[in-house]
Amino acid sequence: MIPLSYFTEELQIVKLDGRDEALTGVPYARVSDNYIVTGMSGNTPFKLFDRQGNYLADVGNIGQGPGEYQSVYHMLIDEASQRIYILPFFGSKLLVYNFGGKPCLSVPLVHERVIGKLALRGDTLLVLASPQPNNFSSCVWMQDMDGNLIYEFPTERLNFDFRGVTIFSCQNEEHVDLSFWIPQAQLDSLYEVDLEKGKLIPRFTANFKGDALKPHMYQDWPGYYVGEATGQWWQSTEDENGNPLRRLGGEIPTYYIVDKQTLKGAYYVLENDFFGGDRFESPFVLEEGYFSSCLDPGELTEKIEKALRSDRLSERMRKRLTEVQTGITENDNNYLLYAKLKQ
Repeated sequence: MIPLSYFTEELQIVKLDGRDEALTGVPYARVSDNYIVTGMSGNTPFKLFDRQGNYLADVGNIGQGPGEYQSVYHMLIDEASQRIYILPFFGSKLLVYNFGGKPCLSVPLVHERVIGKLALRGDTLLVLASPQPNNFSSCVWMQDMDGNLIYEFPTERLNFDFRGVTIFSCQNEEHVDLSFWIPQAQLDSLYEVDLEKGKLIPRFTANFKGDALKPHMYQDWPGYYVGEATGQWWQSTEDENGNPLRRLGGEIPTYYIVDKQTLKGAYYVLENDFFGGDRFESPFVLEEGYFSSCLDPGELTEKIEKALRSDRLSERMRKRLTEVQTGITENDNNYLLYAKLKQ
């Protein structure tokens, strides 16, 4: 059992602006140094707030017209250029918006029908994509904002079938990480993208013994590699008298963490100690330097009530949660919970 606070700074709770135009029912958001962008869903577009929760603008609109979007794979906040970048599913261009939420000139992508993740390095764009067999063969390329290729990494160097592959890139550190979820499980690695040499450097590979190889994934956290795999595993429990029991489980995700320096690891569960030890169903909650979650006032009220009954809650958080609880009303907008990763 590992507490969330081991990896993050103190949890922040932000009440988002309650004006009608600011309302969002979407349970996820992205956080940057000074801004918050809540997610999109249905007819609700991305919405831009400052870090105090003040509503600034809708980011574009839902639809199929110019500057509009319907399904999105990745979104980035770039404070340096005061731009928000949105990559639609199977996109051929990157949609760009200013901090007033208005569309700007889009960025043509080197390849079309892209499903992937983005990273910015100055005025260059790094695209980490799931290759489409009939359209393009690169899983990584760097380009400028005019659509000119700087370099690309062809998939022929990676010895597995990319059909149905999902791209992962947590970007929790200075370097850009890359890994894959492959439906037809094969041995693979978590890679670091070397921007100077234009190549992928394998940094971590989990070895599976016998027929234990299953679909799996990796993530890159400050100081640790973490991973998930499915398969048969021993689960320890206790009976009503406290006697240890063991049973064989199967097809249940198991999560492990490995120290980057010692390469020692263990299976683990992540708990939200800021809320009295509430366990995460999946510990993969750290991305782009933050833990973040959006809750509606009813959900937050339930979580706070449960946390306040816990004897594991710190007095500092007990005071903070009590203050938040006092101010909640059923007509509030969502609340954003976020914590910055320690480096």
